[in-house]
Amino acid sequence: MQSPPDSYGGPQSGPGGPPPSAAGPGGPPPSAAMMDADDRLVKGDLSISELRTKVKKARWNVFMYLGVAAIMFAFALIPLPVPAPWDDETTLKDSENGGEIQRELPYLFGLPIDGHDATDIRFIVEITPADGGDLSVHMIEAHCNTEKIDNELNEFASMLIRNDSNWSDNHIFIEGSKPKKTIEVEFKLDPGAYCLVIEYTDYGHEIGSLEASASVYGLREIAGGLGGLSVLWALFGFVGAQKKGKILKGRIEPRRGSTSVEVEVMEATNQAVITAGPGAPPPSAGPSAGPSAGPPAAAPASPTQDAFAALGVAEPASVAPLLAATPTPTLNYIESGDGYYYILKEDNTFDAQPYVKQSDGSHRPFQ
Repeated sequence: MQSPPDSYGGPQSGPGGPPPSAAGPGGPPPSAAMMDADDRLVKGDLSISELRTKVKKARWNVFMYLGVAAIMFAFALIPLPVPAPWDDETTLKDSENGGEIQRELPYLFGLPIDGHDATDIRFIVEITPADGGDLSVHMIEAHCNTEKIDNELNEFASMLIRNDSNWSDNHIFIEGSKPKKTIEVEFKLDPGAYCLVIEYTDYGHEIGSLEASASVYGLREIAGGLGGLSVLWALFGFVGAQKKGKILKGRIEPRRGSTSVEVEVMEATNQAVITAGPGAPPPSAGPSAGPSAGPPAAAPASPTQDAFAALGVAEPASVAPLLAATPTPTLNYIESGDGYYYILKEDNTFDAQPYVKQSDGSHRPFQ
């Protein structure tokens, strides 16, 4: 007799109906590729290869920001000596005129913003006078040994005679220096080409009576700020890379929820076997052979059938014959109803490793 049609017009599933789907509650778990495709269809997520690319780019961004921060801090904290390291001399001396040094400086690069502000370039001069006394230090934006240099020096000397101290910050007067004691002075300059002039305010000094060295800190405040921002960006990039890495790890690892029904079936089967005890009939026990006066007695329910009944899941019809065909001399393979076999150990517990049955009747571990 044909099964009555269901609400969709097809025959109901039953003994004569279609077999249960392999991807149903008792079927094998879907592959990682299938689950990844389903997730991308439902949630619009990126594929695993796209996630790997994003994680790699995020980590390289962290390294890039750290590299930029290191360069910025180097510009901010490490000075450029004057004369530069590639010059023959390392110390400025009054080798032409006794008691006076004039040195053309390399162009000082920076932001072209006039006035004293955070973009100014720090220029530090260390002076060692051999004779001691009053000194003056000048940073004049002009070429050395020109008329402009002479005019500014003469004007500064006139202001000293008049006791007028309203000179610009590019002129510094040092009074009463001690012999061979190093003095440090600092200028804050706008970008440009300057001439450094160091001289005694009195006359009569011999050649070699002055020595000096200079250091340039280009954009110390700006470079330090950019270095701090780069470190902050690296921290944000690191946090983002960690989040993307966790998402990728969750996508490539086996999903715990995909085998939840199988785990429940195995736990219920294990509990049923323990409850039945060693005296219970084997799962494949059926009606006894031979003539009988009455109808054959129904076979007792196996622990596997009890487990499926407790979970409300229909057991496939082919479970009992397969269970009867799986015993081996040393290992007892029990099918869980989804095509996988598990070894029933002597303590009535199951091994966690699933097996699949080969065509020759042997079993191999499922990978």
